[in-house]
Amino acid sequence: MINTKKFKGYPLFSFLLIASILFSSCSESKEAKTSKPNIILIVTDDQGYADLSAYNHVSHLCKTPNMDRIAQNGILFDNAYVTAPVCSPSRAAINTGQYQEKWDPKMFWSPGLPQNVLTIAETLKEAGYQTAKVGKSDFGTNYHNPAVREFPNQHGYDSFVGFSAHAHDYFLMDEETEKSTPDPYGTSASLGRLFVDSIKTSFKDTYSTELFTNKAIEFIQNNTDQPFFLDLSYNAVHHLIHEVPDEYLEKWDVQKVANYNSSYGNYKDYYWDYTQVGKISDEEMRKYFLANLNCLDDNIGRLLDALEATGEMDNTMIILVSDNGGEPLAGANNLPLSGSKYTMHEGGIKVPMILSWPNGLPKEKLYTHRVSTLDIFPTFLEAAGVNDVVPQLDLDGSSLIRPIIENIPSASAESPLFFQFGKQWAIIDQDWKLVLAEDYNPENRPITSQIQLGSNPGVEALYDLAADPAERNNLIQQNSIKAKSLKTKHQNWINKMAARYDHYQKD
Repeated sequence: MINTKKFKGYPLFSFLLIASILFSSCSESKEAKTSKPNIILIVTDDQGYADLSAYNHVSHLCKTPNMDRIAQNGILFDNAYVTAPVCSPSRAAINTGQYQEKWDPKMFWSPGLPQNVLTIAETLKEAGYQTAKVGKSDFGTNYHNPAVREFPNQHGYDSFVGFSAHAHDYFLMDEETEKSTPDPYGTSASLGRLFVDSIKTSFKDTYSTELFTNKAIEFIQNNTDQPFFLDLSYNAVHHLIHEVPDEYLEKWDVQKVANYNSSYGNYKDYYWDYTQVGKISDEEMRKYFLANLNCLDDNIGRLLDALEATGEMDNTMIILVSDNGGEPLAGANNLPLSGSKYTMHEGGIKVPMILSWPNGLPKEKLYTHRVSTLDIFPTFLEAAGVNDVVPQLDLDGSSLIRPIIENIPSASAESPLFFQFGKQWAIIDQDWKLVLAEDYNPENRPITSQIQLGSNPGVEALYDLAADPAERNNLIQQNSIKAKSLKTKHQNWINKMAARYDHYQKD
């Protein structure tokens, strides 16, 4: 029986959708376990396009052998996009499979999560999956509150261990530190206890990347008798990038920076001081980034080892993706692309992405057709055997399973991909990109040398991405008709998003 109270505020199609999912998943649990794959979504934070060693364009000294294991066991995407150049709107689209602009009239930092938009977790839960979220939960608003829609237990997760904020200290996750800090509950500057479901809980003498991996492994080991969906959203490799266990600092030959304590003053001041080149040099920032990434990769290796130990690797679909382009203040590398997180240049929206599912997809495959994180939701639904409900979900992507197998573009790749972030915007249609992008330079904070700035900031530019992936040659004068056509398509999309916003406001 459907719990109608739980789905209060959903439109009628959502009730019909849940009913159809329930009907399609009514089978013996053992039969469901053998027919439905486990699904793991790993979201990394601010990982650069060149900071994955499975790529030929890998950055200097970068090695990610455990992430590469996923690619070797499946598919490497070198043409993958997110829907926004920062985490909050990007994660809203990942979780819903829809353009977050539909319900965000500002089309900027803080879309939130509407009551009447079903998430991956809700849909898979109703299809018989045990669901868990570990790590970062961030939709740009309503932080630190377990009663709101944006909180994981309120949008489909059976369990949650992590934080509800934009960022969190890697080491300081205990009540004592929280109470001694004048400002523990910021957004980009959070510390103190984590949530275990809705209960704030202290964790001492640990490190968030390792803690989140431990909790993810526990979930896998406790769910060997039914299909599960695990959303593992690390805060690595987001600032504070210098916060790394000692063994990695020694390996990368960088000094330990003292953790924050209340004698420093406000935590936001500590956070500000160490999230830019200054107290940490440019060269050191890159080394801290690589050390942090090294730790993250080792922990992903532990997760894969645990999955193999349960015998579930072949029957598990794993997607790993960065939430946006590499951070220009933290030493990430997006080359050969220009730009970074916060910008509509390719380096802000084109990201590392890999996928494996040994039982259903080929191994060691490079897939060069365009994909986006909007395709994740429908791909999961097809793998789970409930893709018949896709037409009712208003999804903006399409499943990648058949396109990967046949090495053809997906249905969504045949249509334009749209972006709007504040005043910045873009449309990508086949190989053409029309864009208005800005470079990132807030308050003249110095960015690291790993980032190549855009060549045409602040003006409309037209690029042939096949010939010019670094966006150096603006073709708008030579191809004014193409530019005008793309701009019209983008404006039509903006109008469509505005119409959808009215729908979400009324329901």
